[in-house]
Amino acid sequence: MRELKKYKYGTPVRAVLWDLDGVLIDSEPGYYKAIGNMMRSLGYPYGEREAAMIKGTSYKNVAQILALHEPPEEIRERYIDALMSSVRDDVSGLIDGVTLYLDRLQAMGIKMAIGSSSPRLLVDFVVEKFGLSKWICGIVTGCDKEKGKPFPDIYLECARLLDMNPEACLVIEDSANGILSGKKAGMCVCAFTGTNPKGFDLSGADFAIHEYTLASFRTVAEIMNWRQS
Repeated sequence: MRELKKYKYGTPVRAVLWDLDGVLIDSEPGYYKAIGNMMRSLGYPYGEREAAMIKGTSYKNVAQILALHEPPEEIRERYIDALMSSVRDDVSGLIDGVTLYLDRLQAMGIKMAIGSSSPRLLVDFVVEKFGLSKWICGIVTGCDKEKGKPFPDIYLECARLLDMNPEACLVIEDSANGILSGKKAGMCVCAFTGTNPKGFDLSGADFAIHEYTLASFRTVAEIMNWRQS
């Protein structure tokens, strides 16, 4: 990961592609608990190792990644139920400061989309609950592409929806799988570390921010060569 102050991105960036969980909403602690309960109810262990393996990947691939014996369709259904229950009960708002970024990016004419490995049901619920549609022009979920993160398909589809070349997009991510997805898509990737208490490896990103503040936005704008009013 490059040092923030010294890194400059050479291509003009006109779009920001947001991951959802851990980037727009702080859902990961609730997910960790809910998925752990689901796994233990089936007789499997679940800890930081397992969480790191599936963090940022498509919900479709959980059974395969964790080598679970139950039918994948059953695991998917249980997994979606666990996530939906958690996001309803444990998420009360967007991450502090993120609306500052959304407002400023919109004012600058930067197009924005959400690229999430989560199921469409969950993403649509969050977008509606927190009014994200006033900023977000496109949504791609784990339901929309056969290959989820770490493959580039979700972010490439986001770029297509916004009519942007991949190199003109900045991805904001909080997982190693998501970062790899953005890099494979040929995009600049910013790691958001403010919801990473377990210390997952985010070193594949081009640079990182820890919080959404005016100061951090100005630094990102300088890196991206954005003109600010």
